[in-house]
Amino acid sequence: MSDIKEKLLLLPDLPGCYLMKDKTNKVIYVGKAKNLKNRVRSYFSGAHNAKTTKLVSEIVNFEYIVTKSELESFILELHLIKQYDPKYNIMLTDDKTYPYIALTNETHPRLIVTRPAKKKKNAKYFGPYPNVGAARKTVDLLNRLYSFRKCLNIPKKECLYYHMHACYAPCINKELIDYSKDKEAVINFLNGNTRDVLKDLNDKMLQASENLEFEKAVEYRDLINDINKTTEKQNVTISDLTSRDIIGTYITEEEISIHILIMRNGSIVQNEQTNFSYVGDSSEAISSYLSQYYVDLELRPKEILIADVVDVDKLRVAINLNIVVPQKGQKKELLIMANENAKKDLEDKLHIYQNKVLKKLDTIEQLGELLEIDTPYHIEAFDNSNLFGEYPVSAMVVYKNGRPSPKDYRKYHVKTVIGANDYATMKEVIYRRYLRLLLEEKELPDLIIMDGGEIQVHACLESLQTLNLEIPVMGIQKDEHHVARLIFYDEHIIEIKKNSEIYLFLANISQTVHDFAIRFFRSTKTKGFFQSRLDGIKGLGPKGKAKLLQEFVTIDRIKEATIEEITKLGISFAVAQSVLEHLNTSEGDEEDV
Repeated sequence: MSDIKEKLLLLPDLPGCYLMKDKTNKVIYVGKAKNLKNRVRSYFSGAHNAKTTKLVSEIVNFEYIVTKSELESFILELHLIKQYDPKYNIMLTDDKTYPYIALTNETHPRLIVTRPAKKKKNAKYFGPYPNVGAARKTVDLLNRLYSFRKCLNIPKKECLYYHMHACYAPCINKELIDYSKDKEAVINFLNGNTRDVLKDLNDKMLQASENLEFEKAVEYRDLINDINKTTEKQNVTISDLTSRDIIGTYITEEEISIHILIMRNGSIVQNEQTNFSYVGDSSEAISSYLSQYYVDLELRPKEILIADVVDVDKLRVAINLNIVVPQKGQKKELLIMANENAKKDLEDKLHIYQNKVLKKLDTIEQLGELLEIDTPYHIEAFDNSNLFGEYPVSAMVVYKNGRPSPKDYRKYHVKTVIGANDYATMKEVIYRRYLRLLLEEKELPDLIIMDGGEIQVHACLESLQTLNLEIPVMGIQKDEHHVARLIFYDEHIIEIKKNSEIYLFLANISQTVHDFAIRFFRSTKTKGFFQSRLDGIKGLGPKGKAKLLQEFVTIDRIKEATIEEITKLGISFAVAQSVLEHLNTSEGDEEDV
């Protein structure tokens, strides 16, 4: 939830779509918004109905895609819902689709509104159009302006449209009719070149108003509004039905953000985003990433759009795909949208990271104030583990600036302590750790934390005193459920409020060092179970060991055997001699193998 809160603070005041995800990273809801900040935040504040409350309870993360307009977010939402089939979009996952305007390729073409299950090659499609009414009114207008066929089947005689000069009447006109100019005009109109038609309608609206024909003026006004809505540019679809990836990039001195808008059949259906650090040339880093991304991709696009940030010729050869650097038009608009999303992705990541860092720094400052020491920017924490004194180990984790530093973690096999002696074990490990730092003249920690209470703290202090070191040492005391509850420091017990930042921080350290020690202990124990005193004898392989153990069962029985008894198993004289010499000169009388 803390990550969600951080991301909510970074939402833009822009239109777009958002994808809510559950704990398995599955998209469970897709929504659109005129203002992403206001809409997405509304889910996490105030009261909701039962369905929304259930949805919010399952959200553990969300993503969003910024669009150029509210209309684009409408259309993108539809494609994303069809792609992911989110369970909370049940009302939107039926067979309903937004309509298209189609100009058929028949001998006598028609201009119609349609909802095709699959676009066919016998027509040119424009859309989709979320506003169905406006699309229908626009088609009606265009059918009045241009003389396309209006009937589904050509009748035997002319109809009213012919007399209205709105149809060439192929039913009675048997000559070859040239529709090319009308088709070109309609295609230009639906592609957004509506200036001439809108100017004519505007003039008619003004004339009707001057003539006090207000109903007619309102009709012209409504037609103008419908045309504007219908022909508004939509960057989230391209009518050529091509499958392409639009690769947005944003580059800083240290990091690269890549946001890929995945377009299939002319519509954006998905997005991929990643941020990574790089060294050297950013162009090479981007090319390397894309080469790896596309090498094993099953559904490869026919085309890739990308800005001039890579060596296109080299990348084209590397991934064997058509790569285009668009300079203008709708493809350029799509690329700008992808680049803007890449920039926003990286800015969000940096803001979240900075906020986390500042939050951690604030927490360790509070811890320093609580213990009345300088801020512990460098913390080292220790924990022991053993099984009734067997396989004793210790582990250390390091936190720097309030965050784990795994590269500085260390493991210790206990060498001088026999049996389960937590005090002596801690003394040995602390002494070894800080003697080494002194000898190597390395940085000492600002605070040492023992995953335990008074006993462990006193053991640590005793070893530090031997080394003539003064480092603050505190212990994390736990309850019977192994949950951190109290701080032991300077012979005092300090209670920490549950769910406070200090409590959560120390609980995290305690759990981290405990888990690290347990993993090391289990690894050590497993290796111990499979060790044998027969290991290391020259010439004795796995098969020879198996023969000896199968015949004699224990190490003591092997030690008592004669060379002849051993050679009878198919083991050479020299190896048999080596076995007996090795076992009879080894220390101890262990029977474990």
